[in-house]
Amino acid sequence: MEKHKHCLNCGISIPPDEVFCSEKCREEYLKKRKKIVRNQQMFFIMMIAILAIYVVMMFFK
Repeated sequence: MEKHKHCLNCGISIPPDEVFCSEKCREEYLKKRKKIVRNQQMFFIMMIAILAIYVVMMFFK
């Protein structure tokens, strides 16, 4: 069996020196990653906001 890797986006077999099978797959992968990063940032901001509200409530109890 010839050495190979799999496309990070769709999983198709590709040569070992490639990362994606096509430019379309690369763009889709980057788009998904940006969405994941945005979601992680929003989660972090929400946790900070909840913590800040909790701290304020503890001081004004």
